[in-house]
Amino acid sequence: MFNEKERRNRIGPLHKNDVLNPLREVEKYLIQKIKEYPTKISYDVIALEMPFFETIGYTEYGTCFIMAPLNIDIKMAQMREAYEDPDTKILDYAAYFIKNIKKQNANKYKNRKSVGTNYPDAGHLVVLPGSNKLKEKTCLNKLRYIKDLHDTDVYFKPHPLTKHVLVGELKDIFRDETVLPRDADLYEFLEKAHTIYSTHISESVLYASVLEKEIEPIDVFNQVQIGSFYHINHFLFECQAHKRDKSEWINKTFSSFKSGVINPTVDIEWKSKIDKYLKYIHDKRQRYEHWYIIEPRKKRK
Repeated sequence: MFNEKERRNRIGPLHKNDVLNPLREVEKYLIQKIKEYPTKISYDVIALEMPFFETIGYTEYGTCFIMAPLNIDIKMAQMREAYEDPDTKILDYAAYFIKNIKKQNANKYKNRKSVGTNYPDAGHLVVLPGSNKLKEKTCLNKLRYIKDLHDTDVYFKPHPLTKHVLVGELKDIFRDETVLPRDADLYEFLEKAHTIYSTHISESVLYASVLEKEIEPIDVFNQVQIGSFYHINHFLFECQAHKRDKSEWINKTFSSFKSGVINPTVDIEWKSKIDKYLKYIHDKRQRYEHWYIIEPRKKRK
């Protein structure tokens, strides 16, 4: 997560916000604890493993440390069970995320620019993924629909990892005045808008939720499950669809060790939370040991 070579390979000249530094100790602790189990951990990866999984993926999300097996069914189950956990002491995660925004700690990357004085307020904001995901994950038909629906009352915010040529294409399609600079402070505009269009792979869904904004997906449908944040953002979009309290879901779910969400600032006993999660998720894994066989058992001589 904090390897310098890995950072350059993934995000080039960008640097992560210092607010993520407390997660160094979390990562270090997890690296040690996983040695007690027959699985491995891997940073920011996506794959579809069997229920008897081999890998737990982890990454940062909203300045939290999140982890889940690389099996879609189990990672969705852990979130449902976290929300339904009757023994959880509910912590105010929502207030923590709101504080991040107010203190300008919500941006994942450093050196975001305030450009709000150059752009009038808009009621709608479209948060786009980076160049490597933009055309693959985002539905252009939905983006055109949004522009036709809101005309000039909408901004399209390119991800900081968007190539200049793609920003140019966006301006050609949606007009210069509705496409924000890629280095602009996203949250300056997110706070002012009342509807946030985003993807299942964006932290903006979380922050829009705690600010009680309307949220709506812009993903290509058959791509929504392929992403490190899907097992969280799916439930936030579902809360929106059914008019449920998104902050209530966040607080109740994230507070449970079953969620795999860790934040040293909020979770005072975060090491215990990791310990409980690893036991819980490996107990769940064990139930599927012989469901699928990769290689036939060798006959004894």
